[in-house]
Amino acid sequence: MPFYGRAAPDGLVFLWSCFPGFRSGGFVLWLIKFIMKKSILFVDDDPLLLEVYPLMLDEMADRWEVSGAEGGEKALEILSRRKFDVVVSDMRMPRMSGIQLMNEIRRLHPQSSRIIISGIGDQEEIARSLETTHQFLSKPVKASDLVATLSRIGKLDSLLLDEKLKTLAGRLNSLPSFPSVYFRITKELNEENPSLENIADLTLQDPALTAKMLQVANSAAFGLPDKVTNPLDAVQFIGLNAVRSIALSAHVFRDFENLDVRGFSALQVWNEAVLSARIVRHIMRLQQQDSSETEDACTAALLRNVGILMLAKNLPKEFENMVHLAESGGLSLAEASRQVFGACHASAAAYLFGLWGLSAPMVEAVALHLQPGESENRSFSPLTAVHLGHVFGQELARGKQTGKPLKPDMDYLREVGVADHLDSWLEQIRGNLATER
Repeated sequence: MPFYGRAAPDGLVFLWSCFPGFRSGGFVLWLIKFIMKKSILFVDDDPLLLEVYPLMLDEMADRWEVSGAEGGEKALEILSRRKFDVVVSDMRMPRMSGIQLMNEIRRLHPQSSRIIISGIGDQEEIARSLETTHQFLSKPVKASDLVATLSRIGKLDSLLLDEKLKTLAGRLNSLPSFPSVYFRITKELNEENPSLENIADLTLQDPALTAKMLQVANSAAFGLPDKVTNPLDAVQFIGLNAVRSIALSAHVFRDFENLDVRGFSALQVWNEAVLSARIVRHIMRLQQQDSSETEDACTAALLRNVGILMLAKNLPKEFENMVHLAESGGLSLAEASRQVFGACHASAAAYLFGLWGLSAPMVEAVALHLQPGESENRSFSPLTAVHLGHVFGQELARGKQTGKPLKPDMDYLREVGVADHLDSWLEQIRGNLATER
């Protein structure tokens, strides 16, 4: 008996075959929901927090069965007796740290998705152990962030743990290193009164970041009468949160500045990324999104095509074949990428950012911006804005893209509730960009 893609439990098969009345009514719906529930184990040395987490997931009680374990040793004992879909652990615990626990879970129970809750200051340490965890959540954890992460994690795991993508990732020998300056800037931004001077000093420690910040501050987007020449002024003009996005993207693009592949350059991809991020910022403002989601969306827009550069640098001959196939065969780069490499370039970038522990909305927006309908989320999100940023960017820079242009996913956009706004948004954004020149 088919059971939503799974083999039905023996007891359910028995009831189904022997009792026809069982097949109707609310009881069967309740039982299906019960059996299809996912399980989550929270691990913390603070028993009070173990009581709080189930309350945070109260709205998902019909989808998640919540358990708790006081410390890493207790968690491993529980895991030896039953399986969990997700394990969420605090980073700093006595006797066994979150990283140590995640290492053991990865070894003994690799099917479980792994999330670490940590302070911003701990995330650089966690990220050095890239494969121990699938996601970071920063303290203090918001219920909305936890719910959003759990809603996305199943879909992202199935995407990012695809065997073809993992095979491709294994062939990429040269990848950008982890951007420690990103987390140092994030830590400063999370202070009660973040300091412009401290952030400017952090950028000075990274000449490539300083150059990118000055480039953005002096771009047409800001229309400044005088040239900006120092990081402190750049931080003031760009805005604190935007500095974090630029810190991450500047670090990543630096690894590809000397890329020498026929018909492609990091500068071209960077310029497209900056245009996309500008468009995305306008879209997020039109939708009156908060600053945190806006920066997630803008960062994802800046990083969405990094997978193209990763493939070009590591597998240049195959990459040239991919570009030729897109241009001669009337394919999009994503379609050509799947044919040549077995996986989409957007997924390759998202795989790296997932390992780095970037936020779930950012990873989702990078991974699915070419196919947003694959997301389970049907509300406006950074993914929506980045998808439209790509589509609008092609329209505004007509004729400059490689391969077949991406069409808007109208079914997805209708479900999200923005399909009727596309023409007016494009015209507003076209006008806004024109005044910024």
